[in-house]
Amino acid sequence: MSRLNLSLLENAVSFAEDGLANAIVAEEEPLRWKFAILSLVQAIELSLKELLFRQHPFLIYKDIDRPKHTVGIEQATSRLASIANVKLSSDESSALKVAVDFRNQIVHHQIDAALAELKLVFARLLGFLNDFHRSHLDEPLQDQIEERLWQSAVKIQAYGTEFFRRAKERMVIDDIGDECLITCTKCGWEALCAYEPSQDTCYVCGHIESLAICDRCQQIMLQGEEHDYNKKTYCYDCLCYITDDYWYEQAAGK
Repeated sequence: MSRLNLSLLENAVSFAEDGLANAIVAEEEPLRWKFAILSLVQAIELSLKELLFRQHPFLIYKDIDRPKHTVGIEQATSRLASIANVKLSSDESSALKVAVDFRNQIVHHQIDAALAELKLVFARLLGFLNDFHRSHLDEPLQDQIEERLWQSAVKIQAYGTEFFRRAKERMVIDDIGDECLITCTKCGWEALCAYEPSQDTCYVCGHIESLAICDRCQQIMLQGEEHDYNKKTYCYDCLCYITDDYWYEQAAGK
């Protein structure tokens, strides 16, 4: 082979395969988890670009007038929504936030996570990537991966799914609905609860993190995202409404 030539989609699948291979080895060599997650995040980014490319080839670039540097995950997601009218579900958006956060942590900072948490993150991202290919790129990821490799790696995805299934059963018993939960910053599953009996605790991995609740709209926020005003706690949008739009509307007689 004198030249390596991969399309965006082929490159995405290649990174996914590398992530799966590393995850399998990571069962015996834990250091490989960081490479497994990095490769999977890269596969996600390339998959988003592939969907943009199908709308128009220039949409994969940050500046379409100067097509040099391509978009990242966040800009690709925003562009898909605004230009291609491809709106991701809240579950998909949560998975992408986990992908960005973990890649930044691995590449730019130290790693401090339990192996079980890393496995859960990998399972979450793998499930997202497979569903994204099925829903938006016409073919499930598993149909593009060598069968032996997929069957070995899918056990890891099943691990995360089983943990989440059991967590959902406990949530039903505790009368905890989806509106009481946000994405856990440790394991990436939508299982971090803001209310009793598991307040500030993830039902899947047990991670504890202080949460805040907007007194106006009841939005759940991570500590540091909330805004205090007149002895109450607000999300950013509600704070803007109360301190700006509200008084404008009152003055205008609305």
